[in-house]
Amino acid sequence: MSSSILRGIMLFTLAIVLGFALMGFEMLASRYLYPYFGGGINTWASLIATVLVALMLGYLLGGALVDRTMSPRLCGFLLMGAGAYLFSIPLWVDPLFGWTLRNVGDGMVGITFGATMLLLLPLTLISVFTPFAVRLLLTSVSFGGRLVGYVYGVSTIGNVLGTLVTVFTLMPLYGSRALTMVFAGIIVLCGLAMVAAHRFLRGSAE
Repeated sequence: MSSSILRGIMLFTLAIVLGFALMGFEMLASRYLYPYFGGGINTWASLIATVLVALMLGYLLGGALVDRTMSPRLCGFLLMGAGAYLFSIPLWVDPLFGWTLRNVGDGMVGITFGATMLLLLPLTLISVFTPFAVRLLLTSVSFGGRLVGYVYGVSTIGNVLGTLVTVFTLMPLYGSRALTMVFAGIIVLCGLAMVAAHRFLRGSAE
């Protein structure tokens, strides 16, 4: 099996796994917000808006970085940073949300602040992966459009699985903090894989 095929398998696998973790943690974030801000449409509107902003920022940042350095190692370190942030959440989320509820309230500003603190930074860092994956896989502009479609399509498969499996299987069985540790560990492992396979992933995509 050629190195380009193996590279593609690895990057598409990472796209699915990271897509799973991204949407899985978005679903889990609703459980953190619920005791303080409720689980109504206002909470979900703030969650979805925050996720969309994080995706936008991550795609923009990833595109700028990969054009400048094209370093899988850098992408891996950013992913590990996202995982480390998730590991820290159980330490500060309850005091911060309690303070927010007392001093800001449970309206749009309070809910959006809470969602932003939970999701904006880690999801932005995770989203950096997609532009890196596209650039690392791109060997010819003649199929660039299809490649972008494949990467986003595969990532979306992970998003769908992360949403359904987390809500219908994982959340009923496990606590929020345990699941947060699981998602954090998955993201860190993906980052470590990018760092460890730095030379292999660069391949001929120069």
